[in-house]
Amino acid sequence: MDTSSKTISENVVELRDAIGLSQKDFALLAGISRATLVNIESGIKSIKVKSLDGIVGFTKVELEKLSKKGFKPSENLREKLLQRYKGNPAIYVILSGPPSIPHCIKYKVLRTGFLDTPKERGQIVKFISDNYGWKINGNSLTNALKNMPKFIKIEPHPDKGGTNLYSKKK
Repeated sequence: MDTSSKTISENVVELRDAIGLSQKDFALLAGISRATLVNIESGIKSIKVKSLDGIVGFTKVELEKLSKKGFKPSENLREKLLQRYKGNPAIYVILSGPPSIPHCIKYKVLRTGFLDTPKERGQIVKFISDNYGWKINGNSLTNALKNMPKFIKIEPHPDKGGTNLYSKKK
């Protein structure tokens, strides 16, 4: 895979996380198949312009921005898209559902300082529920946190065997 395709692949993942959608829902709203999105995000196959057009059309993020290293989605992108699509019930209903766990962690929890000190999984689940009203599964949270090594430090609990503590990487 060439470097521009790799960059686009990474940026599409970041874009989807910023919006808080599953692959299935993001693909649906972008007018592409889930398999196509999986291929884009993994960089398995070359990316078709038509697929990118669907992503750009839904998110309103310019292809030029998606093609650049260091891409950062705009602040509150999910909320901006909710505003944009509030007159389109088919899109709004999907966008207004509970966000993905990566979105919860990267775009909400890590911005609060809550994980500046190590926390157990149950504490994180409770924090998300208490502060945002989103119910998340503890095992799904654990898997998501393991897939975020750039952001999350995982260490064994000093007193409880088989339990980990999670904190923000400095």
